[in-house]
Amino acid sequence: MIYPKCQLWGENFSPSEIKDIPNIIIQDLNEPGEVSNLGRYKDLPTPYGACSLHTPEEIRSENKIEWMADFILKNKPCFENAGATDITFWIHWTGIQGNMELSVIQLKKIAKTKVPLCMTYMYEEIDE
Repeated sequence: MIYPKCQLWGENFSPSEIKDIPNIIIQDLNEPGEVSNLGRYKDLPTPYGACSLHTPEEIRSENKIEWMADFILKNKPCFENAGATDITFWIHWTGIQGNMELSVIQLKKIAKTKVPLCMTYMYEEIDE
């Protein structure tokens, strides 16, 4: 399975300012100054805002990477206006084999976003 997402971060970034963007799932959000529940800022005010934007479930697996690239490209000005200074395109994938291939179309769309691309693979056992 492929799970593309966009991570946003910024010292003055407010995830609440992008909540009205349609067709997105926002997770792991924190506003600057919120007291954190975990990590190095546990029980302290967080000195930044951050969130993860996930591809909607109804998007077919083979279209998820292109969808997220198009979404980032379309909404990048909104992210920046909300204070995001670090925007990262992540591709997580799971399975029994770690190979991944990106099409020329996918590569072009990802490149157009002008944001870093990070990828991680998680091995997933198959129950027999």
